[in-house]
Amino acid sequence: MPREVRIPQIAQIAEDLFGQFGYQGTSMDDVARLAGVSKPVVYDVVGSKDDLFELCLARSADQLAAQVAAAVDSAPGPDRLRAGALAFFLFVDEHRPAWRGLLASGSAPSTTEMANIRRHQARLVAGLLFQKGPAPGHSEFSGRSGSDAVTADALANAINGAFEALAGWWNDHQSISAHELAELMVTLIGPGLDSLAGTSAGSTGSTRSTGSHR
Repeated sequence: MPREVRIPQIAQIAEDLFGQFGYQGTSMDDVARLAGVSKPVVYDVVGSKDDLFELCLARSADQLAAQVAAAVDSAPGPDRLRAGALAFFLFVDEHRPAWRGLLASGSAPSTTEMANIRRHQARLVAGLLFQKGPAPGHSEFSGRSGSDAVTADALANAINGAFEALAGWWNDHQSISAHELAELMVTLIGPGLDSLAGTSAGSTGSTRSTGSHR
């Protein structure tokens, strides 16, 4: 099997195992067995167990970011925050094992890698905050001054933290739907973004804000 095919195959198997058993409970022997190859082949293709975990972590984070960005891009200006929030919680709902075992893992071998991913996701959200709004030429922080960029970065990190915390809380309250959580975050975050963007902090349905997480 070509290397470019083998890598995603092994990564998907590892993601399932990390999601189910966590980092400590997953062995390279199990990965190799399920992939139908020897353990040396796994090491040759993806490196060490730490390397494999970081690969899976990056893949899951990229999938989440892509899902949120696609939802935000396809939504009209007033609904971008709602669309991004819903996309985030739907991803968590559809990938609960991966979320718990990878993106929300407390057993990650590399806190540096997790920090790098969070910084990357915050930059993505900050970029979404600069997207054009409903009116031609309008953006949430249209001046794009240095202070605006710092504000967007601060907001992006705060938004990321809020979504991650609520997703963790959701594990013990799964009777609440993704749609309900998305509406809760819109109600909480929307008026503040409206105010900072110089708009009226009216109803959340008219929020001119952007995507939710990472």
